[in-house]
Amino acid sequence: MTFVLHPALHCPIDAAPLMTDELSLVCQHGHTFDVARQGYVNLLGPKDKRSKDPGDSKEMVSARVAFLNADFYQPLADACVDITLGYCSAVADGRITLMDAGCGDGYYLNHVQENLSNDLGNRTSLVGFDISKWAVQQCARRCDGTWFVGSNRHIPMADGSVDLLFDMFGFPDYSSFRRVLAPRGRLVRVTPGDRHLIQLREVIYPNIKLRSERAPYPETFKVVSKQHITYVMSLGTEDLKNLLLMTPHMFRSTPERRQQALDHDPLTLTVDVIFEELETTTVY
Repeated sequence: MTFVLHPALHCPIDAAPLMTDELSLVCQHGHTFDVARQGYVNLLGPKDKRSKDPGDSKEMVSARVAFLNADFYQPLADACVDITLGYCSAVADGRITLMDAGCGDGYYLNHVQENLSNDLGNRTSLVGFDISKWAVQQCARRCDGTWFVGSNRHIPMADGSVDLLFDMFGFPDYSSFRRVLAPRGRLVRVTPGDRHLIQLREVIYPNIKLRSERAPYPETFKVVSKQHITYVMSLGTEDLKNLLLMTPHMFRSTPERRQQALDHDPLTLTVDVIFEELETTTVY
């Protein structure tokens, strides 16, 4: 795949703009980053790398690809499309940068790209990053865009360069998000509701913790719209195995309780997800 260099991508060491130099990216101070043959670049700084292979493992990413490709979460991907189209219709003509922070395998961005008109698609730049190199490799295989290994804490993009920023079930860094968002930009937070996968959680955990007590957003952001999506899906054994492996449930439950869940074939699960759009505010 061909790597697409976004003009706002900058060096994670000194924040200087990056330029292409044959098969590498280089800044004016000589910091060089090799572009992988799959079409992505690793811009994860040493301070954000807490292990030799951070983020989701190759096996976890493979499970995520298999599960999402079965379109169990397509209503969530459709909501991403609707939000993107709504935002783009409200802003002036010009280029739009759409970013997925913690993009996983790129399922959601790919779905958005496939549902944009030719005109809008031609003026929309996709940017996605994840701390897992295995996930970013899948992104680069899925669709055209700027893909890099990176962290929410230190996003190597210029200030005010992102128009629409999706955080799908991730771990937000609001100061970093606010820095990269354009003045009229939007942050889209996607989080699980109280009953998300409740039937699975009731089997694998002895006690269920409600998610309703959410931490408030910092004063630098305000919620401007909220959408609650809920529906049911039926999973067979293999789909359930993939779901377990792609989520923290695999490591927070015991083998015995996971097997109890797998013994339900099929298992009907509730999807309960909250989409919130946030604007940046001026803090005096």
